[in-house]
Amino acid sequence: MRAHGTLAEVPGADVSDHLCWVYDADDPAFDRAVRRFLAGGLERGERLLCVGERVLDSIRSSGDGFSGADELIASGALRTVTTAEAYALAGAFRAADQRVYYDAATQQALADGYRGLRVVAEVSPLAADPTTRAELLQWEHLADEYIAEGGGFTAMCAYRGSLPAEALADASAVHPLVHGDQPAFQIFFDDEAGAVLRGSVDTFSADRLARILATSPVDGDVAVLDLHAVDFVDVAGARVLARWARELDNRSIRLEVRGASALLRRMWRVLSLDELAPVHFSG
Repeated sequence: MRAHGTLAEVPGADVSDHLCWVYDADDPAFDRAVRRFLAGGLERGERLLCVGERVLDSIRSSGDGFSGADELIASGALRTVTTAEAYALAGAFRAADQRVYYDAATQQALADGYRGLRVVAEVSPLAADPTTRAELLQWEHLADEYIAEGGGFTAMCAYRGSLPAEALADASAVHPLVHGDQPAFQIFFDDEAGAVLRGSVDTFSADRLARILATSPVDGDVAVLDLHAVDFVDVAGARVLARWARELDNRSIRLEVRGASALLRRMWRVLSLDELAPVHFSG
């Protein structure tokens, strides 16, 4: 299973990196994290893309294994765009369009002889705007599935710590690795386990899980949700899973839940949630 949880430092570069990095303004630790993440990409032979003015500030100085930004830009190994330019290039901010945009950029990097595309993106303006926050959450969830496939796209997503708590909780929930407060739960993709839910889901976080699952990409006749890393799911969380199962069933998709606890299975029976939609419990 992919590495997950909270972190203090940028880990060694891997093929499925997807980090949520919550930072304070003018925090030198953020600058070091950006440079280290990019340095890992250079070591792997990846093309680099930096999005957003705060990220661009981080690479104006060298260190942490990263240097020579001007030379990298001249060679094509590093590309830089402002936040406005990035989303103008991709068109109006829609999750599906972002998927197309970054897939094309990744495929171009591979065609140019790089091992992939490594992105550091400042997305705080999108998270701060209530009109784009829901679409951003969907894109982060969709991006994680794409990253988990190991096709060459990796990302570090930067969020200002001064953003509303709800925005930060949303962002943290859809990344496997988080620098910042531990989220109540995380949902991310694993190439072998499917969608993985870890942590705890209760009345206070159930709505967030419902919003994420409503946009979760599902291919084929079966959706898999792995609960081996779940600590606790209360009645509200169980009902969210049951409603999602019903929505999938309406699309002729069967939900397989792996690793559910004995308590959750008992709750499922007591609440008659199997009457909403069929769910296959395994593992």
